[in-house]
Amino acid sequence: MREAADGWSDAPGVGWPSWAFENHDAPRAVSRWAVAGVDPAAYARMKMALLCALRGNIIVYNGEELGLDQVDIPFELVKDPEALKNWPLTLSRDGARTPLPWVSSAPHAGFSDADPWLPLGETHGTLAVDRQEADPESMLALTRRLLGLRAASPALRLGANDRWIIDGDLLGFDRVAEGQRIRCLFNLGAAPVDIAAHGGGRELLALNGADAATLPPAGVLWMEMEETN
Repeated sequence: MREAADGWSDAPGVGWPSWAFENHDAPRAVSRWAVAGVDPAAYARMKMALLCALRGNIIVYNGEELGLDQVDIPFELVKDPEALKNWPLTLSRDGARTPLPWVSSAPHAGFSDADPWLPLGETHGTLAVDRQEADPESMLALTRRLLGLRAASPALRLGANDRWIIDGDLLGFDRVAEGQRIRCLFNLGAAPVDIAAHGGGRELLALNGADAATLPPAGVLWMEMEETN
């Protein structure tokens, strides 16, 4: 990630990257990146926070804001032409293209009245929009909160990258703009990480049990740091 980010200069007029962790041609990142022993829901929260902290345009793929995981599509239901032609050398991309669940109690989770092109994920009904709309702790609520924090912060919205921290499973970086410095720390692993040496700022966001001293597995901490000349 640092190599990709460093390939884009902060100089005016150069442009900046676009970031997408999920798309219709790859398995959902929450399933690709999940670490054994870490709650997938916690990993989804960490992943969304990481996306929202990056410099550039960020792209949230259909269902990512709900925490949808990859669906295992049996061969007899596969629609992907490439997979049908090359099976099993090329596995289906359909697992990331399944219906979005809208209403948990409705047929096909409210996606359509007729049988959809692809089957709904077995667990996706519990992640339906209507359930998450009613839950202030849901993945959908968190996604909206993260986007709001990003929009309200000059550093997160437009700032340069600075002071990368890469130490085992710990990934961190500062975003800097208009006298504001936001430090973003992420634990991508399954063991707690000591972050006391990187703290000292005003907490903006803490996820999955994070605090100023420790990031639990999939822990996230955003802090506003005091700028020094």
